[in-house]
Amino acid sequence: MIRTANHAPADYRHRPERPVVHLDWLERLQRNVMGRFELNPWRMKLRQKRFLATVKSQSEGIEGRAESELLQRARQLGDLIRQEGFDDRLLAEQFAIIREMSGRILGMRHFDSQLTGGWIMVQGRIAEMKTGEGKTLTAVLPVISAALAGLPVHVITVNDYLTERDAEEMEPLYRYFGLSLGVILHEVDLPGRRVAYQSDIVYITGKELVFDYLRDQMKLVHKQPIRMQMASLHSTHVESQLQLRGLHFALVDEADSVLIDESRTPLIISGTQGNEEEQSFIETGWELSFQLQEETDFLVNKDRREVDFTEAGRENIQTLSRELGPLWKGSIRREEIIQKALLARFIYQLDIDYLVREDAVELIDPLSGRVMEGRSWEKGLHQMVELKEECELTEQRITLARISYQNFFRRYLHISGMTGTAWEVRDELWRVYQLAVTPVKPNKKELRIQVASRVFNKNDARWEAVAERCRELVKEGRAILIGTASVAESEVASEYLKQSKLAHKVLSAKEDKEEADIVIEAGQPGRITVATNMAGRGTDIKLSPSVKESGGLHVILTEHYESSRVDRQLAGRCARQGDPGSFEMLLSLEDQPIRSLRGKSLLPTCRSLGISSAAGQKAALSLLRAEQQFVERQNYLARQSTLEYDHKQKELLAFAGTVD
Repeated sequence: MIRTANHAPADYRHRPERPVVHLDWLERLQRNVMGRFELNPWRMKLRQKRFLATVKSQSEGIEGRAESELLQRARQLGDLIRQEGFDDRLLAEQFAIIREMSGRILGMRHFDSQLTGGWIMVQGRIAEMKTGEGKTLTAVLPVISAALAGLPVHVITVNDYLTERDAEEMEPLYRYFGLSLGVILHEVDLPGRRVAYQSDIVYITGKELVFDYLRDQMKLVHKQPIRMQMASLHSTHVESQLQLRGLHFALVDEADSVLIDESRTPLIISGTQGNEEEQSFIETGWELSFQLQEETDFLVNKDRREVDFTEAGRENIQTLSRELGPLWKGSIRREEIIQKALLARFIYQLDIDYLVREDAVELIDPLSGRVMEGRSWEKGLHQMVELKEECELTEQRITLARISYQNFFRRYLHISGMTGTAWEVRDELWRVYQLAVTPVKPNKKELRIQVASRVFNKNDARWEAVAERCRELVKEGRAILIGTASVAESEVASEYLKQSKLAHKVLSAKEDKEEADIVIEAGQPGRITVATNMAGRGTDIKLSPSVKESGGLHVILTEHYESSRVDRQLAGRCARQGDPGSFEMLLSLEDQPIRSLRGKSLLPTCRSLGISSAAGQKAALSLLRAEQQFVERQNYLARQSTLEYDHKQKELLAFAGTVD
């Protein structure tokens, strides 16, 4: 049970958060053993049943009561929860009141599965709920319960679209309970953010939250509460500039995306390092890269996204830069900047890794398919891509502060979450965050039909098959969602559909401003929507009655994403809450990097059996899955590397006497 009575106050001087402790091997072993018990699907099943029965009995007694009476009781329960903790008896009555008022105000009454999901999150766990189970409505149960108990609550989402949408939908219910709501989007300025953070409930994306935390850390001279209070007696200047009031209660929507997928790269605040000499250094490095010969001076590995110099190449660089000034004297520095130029030329691709909009290079998040607002590559790479695309050259940036997602989210006094796809990464969630995953039985049985997957040798054959399937489904009055891996692939799919004279809409990083309108229309009969994995998280496509009668939404996946969980998320756009729907994969072997040993062993088998045979299809599907597993493994290692780097940095700072 979570005891809130001893919870630290929410103020700018105290700023409570949990200290991050690096465990030794024995403590890690103990945690892993405990994880075997906590991750058992039957864990707390009996308590769940008892809790639901209590909520049901409480609900019977409040249905006819006046709203003012219910509100007064909810506030009393909030005070009791603050004194006694999240006791099941108190929580059941609070959930019953929230459910009753949700039905009256929003016209949506919580199902048993949503009550279970809310209770699981109050226990400090991750609720795995099937797509379409109404996670947005589920979140209000723990959020309102915690906020009425006096805890500042952060609801963390994966993008600005979902942040704004979810907050807007739930705002009337929050307002009824007298709770203030803050919404922080990328464009909100610093004064607006401070006002929002003073609210009882704040909706925000993970990236924006971590950046605000880092900005606060950079302003803090004294990080211990007592020293901060002493300093505030002398001056309140620093205190008035801080944003967060501490890390109290966090609820993470799409928890696997935020806590796992996005955590393989640290979040960095950088400053400009601009002078004419540095800019000239970058431009010269770009020009010198064209004087090197592939295979002779450098080797390009597109599968691993690497460029390596040969010995001849290193000697050539030294010769070319001999008369270029002091910045070119160090071998590491000169080779690094030319390597960045070669990466920009041969590895980083327009409409896959980035797009150009309004004469500026904008990064595309490979996980969400969305533009990463305000983000840039470091160490000159961003400037090299700008030179490649003939954009205005921005100043090079240097690191001012950094933190990994893992070390940030472990600092919350209470953290929980929900998602439709956490079971595959349950061990990592427990090991890193000590968050146990608990599956929730769906409210309605899934009616999704899995159509047999097909693999083609060439991209052309794959796209022709996609167009043919769309033609068939449009005649049936179905709605279709086509999933692609990048902006470039979306445009290729669009061209094939145009050639087939099939009307459609494209949803990608280029059309992010039109997202809401495109999603609204995506469930209409005969509507074809081509989307990157932007459509895979939180996108709720409402089906028209005629589409439901015709068989629902049909989802076509044209390429495996970086994780099977993201594939499952896209499939989850169809057959939601008992609706009909179907899903299939139409894949291609062309341009598929073969990096895993299993993939390399299966490739000759595919060729010898023939892609058109049943055995050949089975071998090809195994090959593509092996490559996806290889990428999943590489991403896991990247996350571990990021976490280890953070630990080493912390040890160095502690040795220097300036620990964060």
